[in-house]
Amino acid sequence: MWRGNPYPAVFLIAGMVLYGLFISVSMTTVADYRALLSDTVFLESIALSLYVALSSTLLSLGVGFGLAQFFSRRGGIAEQILALPLFIPHLGAAYLAILYFSNVPMIGPHETNHFSIILTYVYKETPFIFFYLIPVFRRLDHRYEELGQLLGLSRIRRFWHGKGVFILFPALEASFIVFAFVLFAYEVPALLGVTYPKMIGVYVFDLYTQGDLSQQPTAFAISVVLTTLLFMMLAVFTWWIRPITERISKGRIE
Repeated sequence: MWRGNPYPAVFLIAGMVLYGLFISVSMTTVADYRALLSDTVFLESIALSLYVALSSTLLSLGVGFGLAQFFSRRGGIAEQILALPLFIPHLGAAYLAILYFSNVPMIGPHETNHFSIILTYVYKETPFIFFYLIPVFRRLDHRYEELGQLLGLSRIRRFWHGKGVFILFPALEASFIVFAFVLFAYEVPALLGVTYPKMIGVYVFDLYTQGDLSQQPTAFAISVVLTTLLFMMLAVFTWWIRPITERISKGRIE
């Protein structure tokens, strides 16, 4: 009866998120949100989280995109090797970073440049983007690029009209998932990050669990802000970016 029907899962997840959001809002006041605007720790945590999430997403997208394009006409053991990081949890990947990066200058854990966190996420999320995009590459009709060559188009325009317009939305979709995940993540920055500034997931968790009840409304307020930010990103992606990419793929705009 429910097989193949996504709505039960959607309603369940939406109900859980909305209920948590309702509880968080009920535990806060307007003053709590005003205080966040002058909270330098919160602002620095948000800035750091955006830097790590954006860097990790762009690097993962670049590597995953290149690998998917390269292996789209090839098979064999390469895909099996690329699948190995998917079976390692993020916590395990963070421990591997501690093991292998601890003695590497400028990359090791607890460095202020946060390279170890970014590289850990690139290691984990590149296979996700690879397996997200490779079916799209394999469904492409390569005769479009051959036609573009006959018409004398440049290499960039041949790639755009032959592949880019069809891969644009899946690539953006995969990037959005990775960006949202890294932005609010806890495990990897908790193990590899510095004590200050902390990424926002670690900062909120510490506020809620440190035992000072006076700080818990701040944690709830941050949760509301982050959830609202995520919903806004999702709305922009669904109702603005997606229609544009669909129009591009159908050839309605250049």
